[in-house]
Amino acid sequence: MTLCWEHLQHLLSHPSAWMESPPEWIEPLVLRGAVAVLEEADSPEADLILGAAARVCPIKEMRAAALQALTRRASQQGRDSSRTMLFDLAVNAANTEAVAVIRKHNLTCSCPRLQAVFSFLYEDSEAYGQYDPLGLHITEAYLESQDAGFRSRLIEAARRQGWEEWIDIVRALESPTEEGVDALINRYTRFTHSRERQILLHFLDKAAQAGSEIAQEALCTLFLKYEDGQVLQILRQRGYLPRDAVQRALFFFLTQQWERYEALDLDQRLLAIAYEQASPLVRRRLLHLSRYTGRVGWLSIVQRGHAVRGVRDLSDADWQTLMAHLAGAERWVELWKIAQVAPPYWGVQILHVLKEKGWQPESGEEREAFNTLSSLAETCRLNPPQVQRIAVFRPPMATELMSFAVNREGTWMAAGTTDATLWIWDLVDSKLPPRRLGGMLGQPRVLAFSPESDYLIGGFNDHAIRIFRMSDGALVKTLSGHKGLIRALVVHPAGRVLFSAGFDGTIRVWRFPFGPQLRLMTTPDGEELFGLGISEDGERLISAGSAGVIRVWRWMDGALVAELPDQGETLLALAVSSGQLGASYSRDGWLRAWNIVNGRRLWEVTCEGMRLSHLYFHPEEQLLFSTDLEGAISAWNIFSGKVISRLTDPASAGVGLWIHPQGHRLFSAHASGDINLWDLETLLLARSVPRFPAALQIPYLEQRWLKAASEAPSLKAWLRYLLELYRWLARFDVEVTEPVVLEVGEFDIQL
Repeated sequence: MTLCWEHLQHLLSHPSAWMESPPEWIEPLVLRGAVAVLEEADSPEADLILGAAARVCPIKEMRAAALQALTRRASQQGRDSSRTMLFDLAVNAANTEAVAVIRKHNLTCSCPRLQAVFSFLYEDSEAYGQYDPLGLHITEAYLESQDAGFRSRLIEAARRQGWEEWIDIVRALESPTEEGVDALINRYTRFTHSRERQILLHFLDKAAQAGSEIAQEALCTLFLKYEDGQVLQILRQRGYLPRDAVQRALFFFLTQQWERYEALDLDQRLLAIAYEQASPLVRRRLLHLSRYTGRVGWLSIVQRGHAVRGVRDLSDADWQTLMAHLAGAERWVELWKIAQVAPPYWGVQILHVLKEKGWQPESGEEREAFNTLSSLAETCRLNPPQVQRIAVFRPPMATELMSFAVNREGTWMAAGTTDATLWIWDLVDSKLPPRRLGGMLGQPRVLAFSPESDYLIGGFNDHAIRIFRMSDGALVKTLSGHKGLIRALVVHPAGRVLFSAGFDGTIRVWRFPFGPQLRLMTTPDGEELFGLGISEDGERLISAGSAGVIRVWRWMDGALVAELPDQGETLLALAVSSGQLGASYSRDGWLRAWNIVNGRRLWEVTCEGMRLSHLYFHPEEQLLFSTDLEGAISAWNIFSGKVISRLTDPASAGVGLWIHPQGHRLFSAHASGDINLWDLETLLLARSVPRFPAALQIPYLEQRWLKAASEAPSLKAWLRYLLELYRWLARFDVEVTEPVVLEVGEFDIQL
């Protein structure tokens, strides 16, 4: 429209003159006037109309004018509806001008879902994570939308951010089928992040509440398959039960609803069928709970072949059962077969039984091997395998240690001393003397390395966290905020977030390495915190302290996810495995192991004569290591809670433990100033099933045997036994035979 200024002046001076205006002027003038009126209006309805105009008005200039009016309104204080409409245009209409305006003016939206979806579509994952850490908003937006274009844009954004698993979840949930949901359940524990598990649970629960039988059954299957505590809580709240009677009996048994179980399964045949159909993991749970509660009657119904287990799956209690059953039935040949493929520790026990009974193989070659092994086994049986010290590190000046840490790769070691000094050892070149780090900054009470080993973090007695650069030892940042002693430091596996916990009852989340504090989590009772761990996926924190309660936190939003009470008095030590296990030690002398996911306690033992100070899970084997105030080091079986090895040699209070990721080396730090390096290889070889090809193990064992001339007799005995065992087993390296299944009572064992 070409403007004539004189005519406009006349029109404004004489309003009634609009009838004299050219017809092609009237429509644009009316529309512009409408936009101006709406811009001045103090009403959310004006934003709705302006938003509709910016989206669908057929005149391009009017769409632009409406968007400009919305932008000006959005810049005014208190105009939440204007900003919401801009975000709606950007998200639902893919309006690039609205996206540019929001970015230019750094606008935020009061509608959480719109804000989250905008960040997901147009910003990076870090920005998006501030608004929707669990991905619930974008999932809900996808599932509720009928706009194929909008869904497509969400899928594209998900691919950019590497959310392939999320794509599979939403596509399965938008039109759920039993096959599609079953596929998600089978992947449940293999999802890369707990975020995907939370999304699946949330929307299965939502669909189940809306009446979806597929979703209800899926939740039941999730619990039965993985014993997920969060799923169990949902099932108890909603009252969902498996449709199938066999699975319902299994559900009642595993959740210890004994009256309901007995009313459903009087003759226990349903449970026997469930056991037959179950996966090895569910069978193991069922056996463990049956033994723990004494409800083992159903086992007599299980027919032969229903439970075939490998030698790797047997606990110490299983080995005892196996030996007693076969010996009682005088099945000596089968015992001899098992002795050859069992963990050598149990092979030694079996050989002792066979020798006492005077049994020998019929074959001459086998008889010779049997006599050699059984003779060596007697010495081993009387001298259980132990860890061996191979090096000792000490600070240059005689002083007591207060803290200790080793980096992830085992190439650097740090220790803090009572004289306010930090020492660093290069473990690659152990001949180099340790170097001193920092100045007189106070006593370092707890230490941790960053995942990339470029920083060392210390919690000091002045309640400050100090971060040192490893390359030059410079202090690069001091983080302040704690009001009490800092007792635990944990760095996120990705290396961008630091967690700290202390006696002020808080867990603080810091951007690493330079701050600031991102989040503060306070325990409900303000307890003194002694321990802090992180789950394998890096999304949950586990805390322990003076309240005697294990707490599980979701650090992204600060939510308290679960509490595991009745852990005893003050929890002085905490360890979290790379899987789902946790362990804690309380002041009243109890050591407990439990499942992090469902909170179920596996066992508890009283540590008579031991006052534990630190706990550490072995990265590969079923072992938990501890050190105590007397300096002793103990190895515990994580399924039975029994000590399988104990070393009392250090005789000085333990201040730290660390095990190399490959599992063959253990460091223990002690108040006396000694840091001991221990060899776990022999202990692990004795407690693990033989490794094949056996011939590959022989050169290593021969070398160890030759070097053991001056070492402890027990070590030499075990090395000799292991060497002879592997020489005998090497003949299997070239044999191809069908697996042998032996019936041994409660279960069958496959050799």
